[in-house]
Amino acid sequence: MKHIRLIFTAILVFSISLAYSQDFKIEGEVIGEADGLPIPGVTVFIKGTTHGTVTNLHGKYSLLVTAQDKGKLLVFNHIGMVNQEHTIGDQTTLNISMVSELEELEEVTVVGYSSTSKKLLSSSLQSVDSETLKDLPVATLDAALAGQASGVQINSNSGTPGSALSVRVRGVGSVNAANQPLYVIDGIPVITENSSQVSFSGQTISALSDLSPSDIESITVLKDGAGAAIYGSRAANGVVLINTKRGATGKTKISFNAYGGIQQVYKRLDLLNKQQWFEYKNDQLGIEKYTQEYIDNFPHDTDWQNEIYRDAPIASYDLSLQGGNEKTSFYLSGSYFDQQGVIKGSGYDRTNLRANIDHHFSERVKVGTSLQFGMSENNRIEGDQSLNAPLPNALSLPAIYPVYNEDGTYNEDGPYANPVAIGNEAINKAYTYRGLGNAYLDVAIMNDLTFRTQVGFDYYNLREHSYDPVTTRQGASYNGLGFSANNTSINTTVNATLQYVKSINNHRFDVLAGFSSESYENRSNYIRAQNFSRPEFEYITSASEIIEADSYGLDRGLNSFFAKANYSYANKYIFAFSVRRDGSSKFGTNNRYGTFPSASVAWRMIEENFMKSSSLFSDFKVRGSYGLTGNDAIGDFRYQALYSSGADYNGQPGIAPSQLPNEDLKWETVKQANFGLDLGFWGNRLTLTTDIYQKTTTDMLLSRPLPPTTGFSSVISNIGEMRNTGIEVLLGYEIFRKQDFTWKASLNVSTYRNEVLKLYNGQPIDNIGRGNNRIEEGEPISIFYGYKALGVDSSTGDMVFKDVNGDGEITAEDRTKIGNPHPDFFGGFTNTLNYKNFDLNIFFQYSVGNDIYNGTRVYLESMKGEDNQTTAILNRWRAPGDVTDIPRATANDPNNNNRASSRFVEDGSYLRLKNVTLGYTLPKKITRKAFIDRMRVYVSGQNLFTITNYSGMDPEVNYAGDDGVRMGTDFFTYPNARVYTAGLNVSF
Repeated sequence: MKHIRLIFTAILVFSISLAYSQDFKIEGEVIGEADGLPIPGVTVFIKGTTHGTVTNLHGKYSLLVTAQDKGKLLVFNHIGMVNQEHTIGDQTTLNISMVSELEELEEVTVVGYSSTSKKLLSSSLQSVDSETLKDLPVATLDAALAGQASGVQINSNSGTPGSALSVRVRGVGSVNAANQPLYVIDGIPVITENSSQVSFSGQTISALSDLSPSDIESITVLKDGAGAAIYGSRAANGVVLINTKRGATGKTKISFNAYGGIQQVYKRLDLLNKQQWFEYKNDQLGIEKYTQEYIDNFPHDTDWQNEIYRDAPIASYDLSLQGGNEKTSFYLSGSYFDQQGVIKGSGYDRTNLRANIDHHFSERVKVGTSLQFGMSENNRIEGDQSLNAPLPNALSLPAIYPVYNEDGTYNEDGPYANPVAIGNEAINKAYTYRGLGNAYLDVAIMNDLTFRTQVGFDYYNLREHSYDPVTTRQGASYNGLGFSANNTSINTTVNATLQYVKSINNHRFDVLAGFSSESYENRSNYIRAQNFSRPEFEYITSASEIIEADSYGLDRGLNSFFAKANYSYANKYIFAFSVRRDGSSKFGTNNRYGTFPSASVAWRMIEENFMKSSSLFSDFKVRGSYGLTGNDAIGDFRYQALYSSGADYNGQPGIAPSQLPNEDLKWETVKQANFGLDLGFWGNRLTLTTDIYQKTTTDMLLSRPLPPTTGFSSVISNIGEMRNTGIEVLLGYEIFRKQDFTWKASLNVSTYRNEVLKLYNGQPIDNIGRGNNRIEEGEPISIFYGYKALGVDSSTGDMVFKDVNGDGEITAEDRTKIGNPHPDFFGGFTNTLNYKNFDLNIFFQYSVGNDIYNGTRVYLESMKGEDNQTTAILNRWRAPGDVTDIPRATANDPNNNNRASSRFVEDGSYLRLKNVTLGYTLPKKITRKAFIDRMRVYVSGQNLFTITNYSGMDPEVNYAGDDGVRMGTDFFTYPNARVYTAGLNVSF
């Protein structure tokens, strides 16, 4: 019996020991409660230990535990999600559905070469998602950002269909290098420059206009040095990261969106009619040359604005398919956009196709591609500074000239070409063909270590065809004039990154290192010919005389190494570091490589114990950063000694030096410090984000004057400095929140002060453009510089100008600062209201304190010459004793009354109702019967009204397009149109 008892005891002890030593697996999947999608990167660990794992790309995990672990807590931790704890029992399968933390904190934001939770950001950036963009019927990517992001100033410059917008992130940062940000689409930098070889006076073609806004999932703007430094030598003006829509697991979703409408010119200039014109001419000549009897019998009184303006249609259609399964997901789309211009002869249409595909080979290997093909046709008209442009000629031609002669031909008797003939007969077309794509490979080497490589390309071809037949004045002078140009650019990019992400208890590490290589090729040719055989034959082959021909080729490269490291403790203390080293063929051997480091830190005070019990604050984060970025957007080979053709001698071809070398040439460098604060109140019902920054550009690329004995007038050198200091505020408030009714509002306000710190030997750069802009130390870049107008001398009728230097004479030495094109502050204000099935979005854009130089008035209020005049001159001085601010009319103007002066500088402040959209979503009980998931109809209006004191046609204007130096000038510029549309959104 004793032996039996011993054997039984031994078996019992062995069994208990075996039970406690036996290992088993717990497996499962982690998904998001809101969307049901798998969540990769979730840390799964046994509480109080370092034993754990991380979910893979499919959100799945597997963890080996022992029977001794039973009763302990299994913790699931992920950025932006509420931690979950589950007791370990006998279960071998445990699927988890994680819920997000506060909405604002759960968002994952795209940053350089990766993404991160918004709450762990220590740099300054701003994101705009597809929900915000979907109700904005805009034609281009950059237009979608207008007024949406603090610190980002976007002006349309003109209403020309398909033309470039100016985008400034935290002000103008350069004189000769570019001021536009770097655009990166799905991880690949894209071509954005104007490749046109036929000048249209500031109305440039933007390569961005060929990309469809309907495919955008999100736009993120990296504003400070810490966020942008990872893009190094091209990030001085900020970085715009654009992610396109991708597939999703589940039922295939078919979406169709369409809108159509009409565009109208909402403001016209008041010009002299026939009667007023002849009276003005008599006054100008000083004699009554045109009697009332003559005027009454004169047959013509043409309203030229009526003749060139039109109500123009606009339409957009896009169709997309989105779906997939656990292995493969896809997003396919096609879109067509057609916009006729409100000025005859102008218009733009675009067709796009896109395919985004992602495939999981296994739990550790994922591949994908993004492909887009687009083509467009841009019908252009000559712009502001041309004698052959419809709008300037329509405004300048007096009403006394008819459109047509009695035989039906165009009348060309006036001082300027017939604008209707130009709009109807001149051919100015630009055709673009765009291929943009990339392919990537993701390999999860380990649960914490991921390798990613990506190859991308951007193919951009622009073909231009222009022809002025003999039925236009310009064409008649050449017996037909034609241009043909072709420009092809190919940018190829290869990226490779290695990322390590590890969470150990409250410590989180995210380290990334990578390499990037870009190569750019450009080939172009151009030909100009005249003397065509017949008006109907518009191509160069029909011309008998070639006037000019040219061809060009360029190859350049950029190789880069970069790294960044992020560390956070308990989601409270956040540190980030990055560095990039770029080598560019644009610079010589002395400075071919540049290094761009950055650092940032953040403290999420809301996670501190003393803040967690607060009923007021739901978020409280303090941020600080400092970083260096570069600007290499200057012409190629500027460091080299160059030779140009054309130095022919005695009938033999020859070349001659055209540029001195400068091997010391290097990037402009921007040093930027930023301090930010992110606050949330009452469960983030009220949110506030504010940033204060100082952004200093050093080693600015400027032309340094040389002695004439060198044979050259100047050489490009790093010799200037400029600074922008600014404040940005973004305020969001959920005003009303009930089951059937919600009302959200957001306001962004931005202000900056620009100052030129250093120029070569302190010498100002003067007489820039139509606005007489000037660059001077101690002043903002591109101030207006001219004479200070004091009013009209009531005894002579001439303008009185201020004698600045007090020498008793008005000379060029009396010119002074007369205006500033930079606003005091600018931004946007949005209201979004939802009541049951109705939705309403109201968006205002504003700019306050900026001046505009109204160059149109210089001619249309000159009261000399043959130009028509505005009705403002009806208040002109006529006799001694008259008190007015409009000088006399005179054919001979010895006082030069219309010289560049403060007379033509106006307040450009405006408040514009940029967009209003009212929508109605049909009830599901109705749409379900037609097998429709969702159907929404809406009406929308753009530029419905503008409150401004500016006398011109449009305050959101610049005749020089996106030029960063010739700023704030209106010179017969194509106005923005008022647009009315109705649309439909359907998904199946």
